[in-house]
Amino acid sequence: MKTDVFINELPKLVKVLNRILETNESIIKSIQEIKAQESAPISVLHDLIFIEELAQKLRLSQTTLYRYVNEGHIPCSRIGNRHVFFESDIKRYLDQNYRSVPVKPNKGGENNGT
Repeated sequence: MKTDVFINELPKLVKVLNRILETNESIIKSIQEIKAQESAPISVLHDLIFIEELAQKLRLSQTTLYRYVNEGHIPCSRIGNRHVFFESDIKRYLDQNYRSVPVKPNKGGENNGT
């Protein structure tokens, strides 16, 4: 009797498993497409930024950026006498060097705003 129920329900189970398989394949394909977009080359003109724009975006002086460039901290290229950057390089640099800074307590051990 249990075998009969199992045999009767088997086609339904196969259909459900096939739908799950199709869904998984669709998800894998979507993930592969997203990964391909992330690794696709970025248009040079779209990604190019000059030091004036970078200074504004990072809220740093151009002098500070020139110092970072000269010290080798920030990757850049030159076009004539102008420094140019790829925003993707700057983002990667910032991501790689990001770290949380612990909050220091105020003198007297009190915390403002609480």
